[in-house]
Amino acid sequence: MRLAVVATILLASCGGDDGGNTQRDAAIDAYFSKCGQPGDMGNEMGVGKFCPNGLSDCSSTANAPLCSAIGDPDTHFCTTTCQMGSTGTCGTGAECTCNASNQCGCTPTVCL
Repeated sequence: MRLAVVATILLASCGGDDGGNTQRDAAIDAYFSKCGQPGDMGNEMGVGKFCPNGLSDCSSTANAPLCSAIGDPDTHFCTTTCQMGSTGTCGTGAECTCNASNQCGCTPTVCL
């Protein structure tokens, strides 16, 4: 009995200090995303940069200030609007794609 109590105390004290980052790291890893993953840097315009939450995540990408999660919660990349049929306006490795309502945005080609 005494050995069981000692073992329980030792196991409980072996957790170590993770610096309080366990929940944040797990939250980043927990994203379901059809396109856009943690660590994605985006192109020279910022299109494709990972944005986890939406509204303010793309504020540092002046040419791609919108997060795709605003329109599709299963995607997480910075984007900008574009004109249907436009080419070259989205930067390297990205294309202007439109939905059924003719709303168009720059999408990383790896997502197509």
